[in-house]
Amino acid sequence: MKIQSPYSLFVALLLLGTSSVLSSFAQSKPSSSELDEKAAAALIKRILPEYAERFEIEYVAKENDRDIFELESKGDKIVLKGNNGISVASALNYWLKNYAHCDISWNGTSLAIPKPFPMVKKKVRKVTPHDYRHYFNYCTFNYTSSWWDWKRWEWEIDFMALNGINMPLAMTGQNALWDRVYRSMGFDDRDMEAFFTGPAYFMWFWAGNIDGLHGPLPQSWMKSHETLQKQILERERALGMRPILPAFSGHVPPTFKERFPQARVDKLNWEGRFADTYVLHPDDPLFQQIADKFMDEQDKTFGNTDHLYGADTFNEMYLPYTDTSYVRKIGSAVYQG
Repeated sequence: MKIQSPYSLFVALLLLGTSSVLSSFAQSKPSSSELDEKAAAALIKRILPEYAERFEIEYVAKENDRDIFELESKGDKIVLKGNNGISVASALNYWLKNYAHCDISWNGTSLAIPKPFPMVKKKVRKVTPHDYRHYFNYCTFNYTSSWWDWKRWEWEIDFMALNGINMPLAMTGQNALWDRVYRSMGFDDRDMEAFFTGPAYFMWFWAGNIDGLHGPLPQSWMKSHETLQKQILERERALGMRPILPAFSGHVPPTFKERFPQARVDKLNWEGRFADTYVLHPDDPLFQQIADKFMDEQDKTFGNTDHLYGADTFNEMYLPYTDTSYVRKIGSAVYQG
């Protein structure tokens, strides 16, 4: 069977990747001690510094293994109850929207808290019907967040928590890991300069569409964004999120065959727009070796607590082979990696 469109494979592997993520999520649930009251209180202070003392935080257990929040008044205080930081932030957002008639959005923020201070006359209890609340795609990291610093990321993570997100895609900082992995295999500056794009094109680089465009990528950028990723992950995890980290898709440097002449490497091209890129065949033993090296480096650098991974394969590209067995093999190799 011949696959007629590059989008067909993209959708097939996207679905495969999604099921991989969800099955991992279901197998490893956070513990009942997941509410970090200090992290939740810090979020409230960032959002409403003048009114932070008017809120109290309490733990409430999940209902049928689903995230929950409760909202009520106690004296002159608003009590925000939740099973994790996301639930507490969601309770705060519910109060802001429905009692204070305020809003926090990408288009602007209105936080003029009315007087008298709005109280909750009747207890509110909400249980989410959704286990998996995903956020971002690969494109977001360039269409939107190429130049975000920690201050901007901190706002976005608060926004995620306020809106109940628990599975944010977390792709920042991975180039430093790939740099260490490939250098450990004998690649040098020349190889890496031909591989890494400039910061405005990471999404298409991570998806294997392009190599080297507007590079070379400075080591200073890799180090600063490795540090930034650590900050992002620490905050997301403290609030109860489980970030989705990158995995190996098979995309390798353009000089790979020079270093490993016997490797099974196939050419790809992004609809004739840019120079060829290269993908390692899933039957080649090097595929799993590189996947393992990357996971080991990532675990060592960013911690291994979430067990959720994503890889964008053949984005808007035609396959190097037209039989469906290749689709199965590449999907399986990415999953096993």
